[in-house]
Formats: sequence, structure tokens, C-alpha cells
Amino acid sequence: MRIFTFCAVALALTSPAFAQTLDEILAPRPDTAACWHRTYTDAHLAKHPQQKVTAVDFYLDYYEMDHDEAGKGSYSFSIDFTTRERKGGAGGLCHQGAQGKVTCGGDCDSGALTIRNSGTKGSLLVELLSGGMTLTDCEEDAPYYMSAEPDDKVFLVHPAACPSE
Repeated sequence: MRIFTFCAVALALTSPAFAQTLDEILAPRPDTAACWHRTYTDAHLAKHPQQKVTAVDFYLDYYEMDHDEAGKGSYSFSIDFTTRERKGGAGGLCHQGAQGKVTCGGDCDSGALTIRNSGTKGSLLVELLSGGMTLTDCEEDAPYYMSAEPDDKVFLVHPAACPSE
């Protein structure tokens, strides 16, 4: 019975009901944006002493260029990490693949990540791919590679107010 329950829960969490399209995460209207944030508590960090990230901000926006059809623009992202050692960020473009997976690729070969519904209203799971991410702007002389191992691979982020520009 336990195996059946485990399989049912695992199937539910990976089913299309938990999938979310980019258009559902952020409506494709020009100049729209959404933000998510998480600051890890001291108690959480004490339980995860190998976790480097102490805070994460994820920003997603939609824009259309003059040559784009309405609703056929692009999604860009930026992610900012505060680690136990320093701060850094990356950014790039997001797209939805044929299988429904939302993947975001960082500019300047900084790495890639996926985003998906966490199952909690409005919250997302941000997962680093390829073992980590280079945190820098494209011109910085000393990029910082943040390894996803052993405890910095998936981040639960919650809806937050976007900073004003």
C-alpha cells in the first residue's frame, strides 16, 4: 500500500496538473513582470550547513519588439543570489519546450535553470541545471561560479513585490 501511495503522489506531482506554461506564470502582455523571493531562516541554514545560498530573487518579464506579433514576444529573467560569501546574479531568456518544460538560459554562458509550479499557489521551484551557475554581469572581470552541489540546486521562491526601477 505504501508503494502505491508513493507512486500516486509522485505521479500527481509530475502530472500536467502541476505543469504551468509561461503564459500562465506571466501573461504575455507588453511590459509585464513578476517577482519571487526567498530569504532562508537561520534555522533552515543550520539544518543545511552546506547550503551556500541565504537569499534568492527571481524576476520574469515579458516584452515585445516592434517586429513581434501581439502575444509572440519573449520572456526574460534575472536571478540574484546572496550566498554566505557574496552576492551575484545572472539573466537571459526563457522558453517553453515541446514537452511543456520552461527552461531559462543565461547570457554569456552563465548556465541554465528551469522553473515550474511548486504546488503552492503562486510559488515556483527554480532548479539550476548543469551543476551550477556563473554569477556575474557579462563585463565583470571575476565571475563567480556557484556550484549547485551539494545543497544549492532547487529553490522554492514565493511571490513578491517587484523592485521599482
